[in-house]
Amino acid sequence: MKHRKPPFLLATMQGLFLAALLALPAAAQAADLELKTEAFQDIVVKGKDGKTEKQRKTVTSAVPGSEIIYVITYRNNGKKPAEKVIVNNPVPAGLAYQAGSAQGNGARAEVSVDGGKTFGALEAQRVKDAKGVARAAKGSDVTHVRWTVLAPVPAGQGGTVTYRAMVR
Repeated sequence: MKHRKPPFLLATMQGLFLAALLALPAAAQAADLELKTEAFQDIVVKGKDGKTEKQRKTVTSAVPGSEIIYVITYRNNGKKPAEKVIVNNPVPAGLAYQAGSAQGNGARAEVSVDGGKTFGALEAQRVKDAKGVARAAKGSDVTHVRWTVLAPVPAGQGGTVTYRAMVR
C-alpha cells in the first residue's frame, strides 16, 4: 500500500514553499524609501486565434526548473532626494540566480556569494568546492543581489530592479 500525504498537508507544504519563495526581504538604507518585492513567471498562453504569446503572471505555484522573475520597486516617499540608494535582496536557498539577469535602469548590479558580506561582478567572485579548492563562482552560488542607484532619487519618484532565478 502506497503512503500518501493528506491533501491538506500537501497544500500546506506547497503554501509554505511558495511563501518562502515570495518572502524576500529586500532592504534599502534610506528610511523614506519604500520597497515592494513581487514574483512573476512568464507563461505561454494560446489565444482564441491559435497564436501563442508570453504573459507575465504572479507566481501562484512553482516546481523545480521553473523560472521566477523578481521585480523590486523602490519609491522615495521623503521630501528630499534620496542619495546613495542601495537595494539589497537575498536569493532564497531554494533558488539559483540566473547569471547576468540582474537589471535596473540607472542602477549598477552586483552579486554576493558569501551571504552578503562582499559584492562585485559574478565573474570576479570565487568560492571553494567541497574539497576546499577555489573555483569561479556560478549563478547558483549567488546569495544576494545588490543594486546601487547611480543618481539621487527625487522625492515622490522611484524605479524598479529585477533578477531571475530558477527553482532548484
